[in-house]
Amino acid sequence: MPNKSTESRDTAKSLRRAIAILKSLGESKKGGFSLSEISKTTALPHPTALRLLRHLTEMGMVAWDPATKIYRLGSLTFELGLAAAEHCDIRSLCAESLDRLEAITQDTAYLTVRSGFEAVCLDRREGGAPIRALTLDIGSRRPLGVGAAGLAILHLLKEDEIVEIMNAAEPKLHQFNRMNLKVMRMLLKDTHQRGYAVCGNWVTLGITAVAIPLCLDDGRPFGSLSISSVNSRMPSARWPEIASLLQEEAKIIQAKVSSSSKKYFSAKEY
Repeated sequence: MPNKSTESRDTAKSLRRAIAILKSLGESKKGGFSLSEISKTTALPHPTALRLLRHLTEMGMVAWDPATKIYRLGSLTFELGLAAAEHCDIRSLCAESLDRLEAITQDTAYLTVRSGFEAVCLDRREGGAPIRALTLDIGSRRPLGVGAAGLAILHLLKEDEIVEIMNAAEPKLHQFNRMNLKVMRMLLKDTHQRGYAVCGNWVTLGITAVAIPLCLDDGRPFGSLSISSVNSRMPSARWPEIASLLQEEAKIIQAKVSSSSKKYFSAKEY
């Protein structure tokens, strides 16, 4: 007969798997996902993914279309998201900074936050340049280290955590153009040396982005600000200027977050 310790571990394992499924459904794919796609994305066996999806569907966290056999986030996730926004609306804290960055640079400004081993695009401003660099949709996820926004967060983490995150990301890197572990290590080294992240042509051909981390009082990164543009508008001579603008806004945002950081972030999550 299983003891309480075993039951607790099994419950935690199931919870982690269920959350992984919800995260995968949160990817920016309007049409939803099939069971096979969810199983592949979460690395869960089909029977396990199906069992958890059925439970999540019963609770309203997931919606299932029997005609197409496609899964999407359910209505309860939307309700919970609205409730959470009232308590931790990071987008509002960063809105003025994104507006200023867009107005000054005329390029696309992004707000990205960390979610475990991933970077999530929380908000963006499209800019007024004739050719816009819209490489991330709001709500889209990438492994930390894929793109400038994730690199800016990754480079401030402890070495053992960086290794763990990169190893977890490796099976997914083939989805991102020319990105691989060797390239990620190179870009991470450049970020350490430069003090800000730059990623050009590795994830999206013809696009270069510059990013600065957003940190809590203790130095832990919770997100990043970035500017993305077509290569012709983002020569290397412009990178320091962009980084300086991002740093100015990062200081403003961090000051806003500082007084209530415990309200917005838990130590265990980051």
